[in-house]
Amino acid sequence: MARLGLEYRFLDAFEASDLSPEDCQKAANNWPSPTLRQDIACFTSHRMAWKIGVERNEKTLILEDDAVLSSDMAEVIRTIDKRDDDWNCVYDLEFVPLPHIMAKSPLWTDDPSGYRATRVFQNRLGLAGYVIGPRAAAKMLKDTKNYALVDAYFWHRSWVEALQIEPAPVIQLRFLEDHTNKAPFLRDPKDDAFRPKSKLSKHFMRLRLELVKARNLLRAGLHSEKRQIQVDVAKFAPNDDSA
Repeated sequence: MARLGLEYRFLDAFEASDLSPEDCQKAANNWPSPTLRQDIACFTSHRMAWKIGVERNEKTLILEDDAVLSSDMAEVIRTIDKRDDDWNCVYDLEFVPLPHIMAKSPLWTDDPSGYRATRVFQNRLGLAGYVIGPRAAAKMLKDTKNYALVDAYFWHRSWVEALQIEPAPVIQLRFLEDHTNKAPFLRDPKDDAFRPKSKLSKHFMRLRLELVKARNLLRAGLHSEKRQIQVDVAKFAPNDDSA
């Protein structure tokens, strides 16, 4: 980040080991799928980052610790920063090896850099690198007072206008060398998972999530397509710091 000329601040993430079994069960009762300690810690850490974004009162780039940045990341940030977007516009900068449902045409293209932003209607995975404004961060904090699997919940808020930047300037380290053979979800079967106690509540939560997906697909209509995110791996080549 220093080499790319980016101002940055490290945030101490919330530790999964600080959660008691009671904390985990309470969180798990709010989500239909199995919940791991690290899921709750990730959720809490992103909320901590949103609070800082609200305090800064400006667009903020949030990166997870395994995010790798492209060589022209600073140019992408400058392009986003100078745009007069609506308050609810959130940019996803990350590549994940999972198809998204996206608009067929980009909303905007930056001529000098060639980067473009395309509306996303369905994205179930990925918060390793994104840009969020202060009002959207405040609204997200309000919406997430109870636990939810943070990336799946984040991208499917009805008020969010999600835009994918392509070629994606952020990629998780594990996908950099060969993403074709890497599973998009990492969940260790040895980890203890917590599940909602009420089966009826679990079914209602699952139904609500499916309705959200259906709503997004209706919005997409005939002007969308399901495809992979475009990424230029050459832009992630390591620099020679000795030069």
